[in-house]
Amino acid sequence: MEQNTRFGYRSLFWPIVLIGLGVIWLLGNLGILPQQNVRILFRLWPLILVVIGLDIIFGRRSPAIGGLIGLGTVALAIALLFLAPSLGLAAEGELKTLNFSEALGNATSGRIDIDLDRYSTTVKAVSDSSALIEAELDTTKDVTFSATGDREKTVILKPVGGPSFDFDWLFSPASDARWEIGLSPEVPLDLKVNVGSGAATLDLAGLELTDLEVGGGSGSTNLTLPAGSSRYTVDLNGGSGSFIVELEAGADVRAAIGIGSGSFDVTIRSGANVQAQINGGSGSITIDAPDDVGVRVVVSDRGSGGVRVPASYRLVDDRGDDDSDTGIWESEGFGSASHRVEITFDPGSGSFTLR
Repeated sequence: MEQNTRFGYRSLFWPIVLIGLGVIWLLGNLGILPQQNVRILFRLWPLILVVIGLDIIFGRRSPAIGGLIGLGTVALAIALLFLAPSLGLAAEGELKTLNFSEALGNATSGRIDIDLDRYSTTVKAVSDSSALIEAELDTTKDVTFSATGDREKTVILKPVGGPSFDFDWLFSPASDARWEIGLSPEVPLDLKVNVGSGAATLDLAGLELTDLEVGGGSGSTNLTLPAGSSRYTVDLNGGSGSFIVELEAGADVRAAIGIGSGSFDVTIRSGANVQAQINGGSGSITIDAPDDVGVRVVVSDRGSGGVRVPASYRLVDDRGDDDSDTGIWESEGFGSASHRVEITFDPGSGSFTLR
């Protein structure tokens, strides 16, 4: 009786590709191929998807065909790496430090517009009282910096080409780079910050704000909102990264918060006054309110996420919906409280927790 033996899929593709990668890395370690060119491999990663598809289609017919596809892939990769400079396929540039500053001069107010990149960034009050802004930026790309105006100064700081993320950056010295930005506490500021893929610490304590807008990115954001001499507006738009927000004691804020897919954790300190409109997303939001303020929360509609308020809060209006997810709740003594936190929440799929 004849027995049919069915062999699994075998191809010379992967052995040849792995050998080729080893050869490329060896050439880089020996200095024959510049390390900067070797990092271009990580920009060419979509090429592997193409050749895998070719191997699946044609390599199943014969191990030899798979081997030819593998040899062609390795040869093309090596050729591209050696010809990279002439083809304009430069990998990450060398890490450099850029310094920018703008004197305070006659300014009575400032409008600051900052786009962050993939680098870990700290923004805080500057120690030099004569400067409106100081920035020290480790970067592999160029950054645009412009300052205009006299009494009302406008400063724009943005990476050339906009915020970016390249896979090969993970394997370059730039992965340890940082941005340090200082802002003047001497004049009122209208501040706009777009967070990139790097973690951002926006320690705005000590600054005098008139308006703040923060656009979240994929990096986490740690934000401290200052206590000012007057009420200021805050617009926070969440991204996929998490937001940790702290309002200093005595802060007076009117806030609009759009939850993205990342979580929001908000801590309100003693003696604060807050009016907040929160539009829910898929991320959760947790708010810690102090005992010495009156709190009122309005959940205007029912979403798929849960709503939790302290058991000590009184339900003053169920808004015609007999459940625990919509209504108006007030803390004890809200009507006579000298400091108030008033929250309107439009639910999404993420949960809302007030503590």
